[in-house]
Amino acid sequence: METNKEEFEYVYVEIDGTVRELDKGEIEYLETKFEPSDGARPYIKSSYNQLTPSNKIMGFLHRDKVPENIKISKTNLRYLELRFPFSIHNSGQIIELPVGIYSVKVLGGWEVSIGDFSFSLKNRKTNKIITPKNTDWRIQSYEFGERAKKIMVLDVPEYGYYYIELKNQQDLKVRPSNLIFTRLWEKQIPNQDLRIWIG
Repeated sequence: METNKEEFEYVYVEIDGTVRELDKGEIEYLETKFEPSDGARPYIKSSYNQLTPSNKIMGFLHRDKVPENIKISKTNLRYLELRFPFSIHNSGQIIELPVGIYSVKVLGGWEVSIGDFSFSLKNRKTNKIITPKNTDWRIQSYEFGERAKKIMVLDVPEYGYYYIELKNQQDLKVRPSNLIFTRLWEKQIPNQDLRIWIG
C-alpha cells in the first residue's frame, strides 16, 4: 500500500458517520504487512454503509467509496471506544456512553496516587456535564492483561456522545506493586504512558 503525495487512499468513518483524514499513526498501521490470519490487521469497510459485527458504522474506508454528499474533514478529534482503555492525555476526544454506572480503572499497577487528577464528560448534544467520583473501594484486578486499580465511579444518567476533559494528569502516579519492599527497585510508570478504562 503506497501513500499518495497529496491524499492517502483511505479515510476513517467515525462512529457518528462523519469521515476524516487519517493521521500518521493510522497510515503507518495500514501500511504494515499483516498475515491474513492476524487478528490485529485493520478492519476495512467495503462500503460506507457497511456495519461492524456490533452494528457500528466506524472503520477504514477507501476514499473513492465516500458518498459525494459527505465531506472528508481534517481534524484531531477522535472517537474513543468504550471497550478500550485510553491515554490520560486524550482530552477533547469523544466517547459513546450508554446509561449506567461504570468503574474507572487505571492500568499498569496497583500502587496508585490520584492527587488532584480528575476528568469530566460533557454531553455533545445537551452540554450537561458529569464527573466521576473518587472511591475508597480501590479494588485491584487484571484488565487487558495488565494490573488495574479502580479509582473512580461514573454514573451516566443519559445515553450520548461525551467530550472528555482531563485535568491535572501529572498528579496521577502509578507503580506496578503495592508491596512496600518492592518500592526499592520498582520504578514509577511514566506518566505519559498511563491509561484509564471506563467499563
